[in-house]
Parts: sequence; C-alpha cells; structure tokens
Amino acid sequence: FPSPPLEVHDPDGKPVTLSEYRGKNVILVFYLGRECLHCMNQLKDLQRKREEWDRLDAVVLAVSSNRPDDNKANLKSINLGAIRLLSDEGFVNSRRFRSYDDFEEMEIHSTILIDKRGRVHWARSGGEPFGDMSFLEKQLRRMNQSVETPATGGGSE
Repeated sequence: FPSPPLEVHDPDGKPVTLSEYRGKNVILVFYLGRECLHCMNQLKDLQRKREEWDRLDAVVLAVSSNRPDDNKANLKSINLGAIRLLSDEGFVNSRRFRSYDDFEEMEIHSTILIDKRGRVHWARSGGEPFGDMSFLEKQLRRMNQSVETPATGGGSE
C-alpha cells in the first residue's frame, strides 16, 4: 500500500520527505531517541550493514522526536554516517506511521520497509527495536525482484 507522507527535518533543520528517495528502498526506523540504549544499538547494527544496504539500493532513515540540533550533536559523538537522523516535531509522523501509542502518549519502536515506488512492504512496531538484519536483507532482495520483474497482464496480444 502507498506509504503515508513523511515530513521531517534533518540535523540542519531542512525539510526531508520520502519523495526525495523515490527510486530507492527505504528502511524507515522510528526510535525513541538518543537516551534509548536499545534504539542506539539498533542504529549501530544498521550502520554496520552500510555496504549491504548500498548493494540493495536502500537508505536508512531514523526518525525520533529529538530536535535537529540534538541530532547534529549526536552525530558528532557517534558514527552513523549511513543513517540519516531526522526530527519529528509533535509526533506527527510517528502517528501517521502508527509508531505512537496514543494511550501512553509516547513513541514506539517501528521498522518499516518502503519500496522504490513509495509503497510499504513490511512493518513491525513494538516494545523493542527490530534487530534481525538478515530478515531485512532478504525482504529488500524480494522488493528489488518485484520491481525488476513487473507482473504481466492477462490480456491478449
């Protein structure tokens, strides 16, 4: 299904949208911010797979409620060059992507795979970050195959 819009800000405060990544697979991660050690471990695991994400034509976008200047400071203290840290003010995007618990009034961990055409192929939300990198690789390969081999129609020639 088509992905909801993503309207976030990079560490310099510039707007970022999913349309900038049309033609690329997106690993979209909603995390609880720098203070969540489990989240930071997930981002480090994603960072270690940088070469594989490049081979699979994928980018990693990590979204939290941290302000842009906080993300800028975080990038100076931790090597996450393969990941774009993005800011979601007011939890607008986390709500769009069902990565927010309205009852508890807080973000939840989510990992979402979006294909090159902007369609959500897989998503998982829950109490802890998703850490199965081999599963993500396998799904990205499948997504690439589905784009490379379009479905054939049943019409006559």
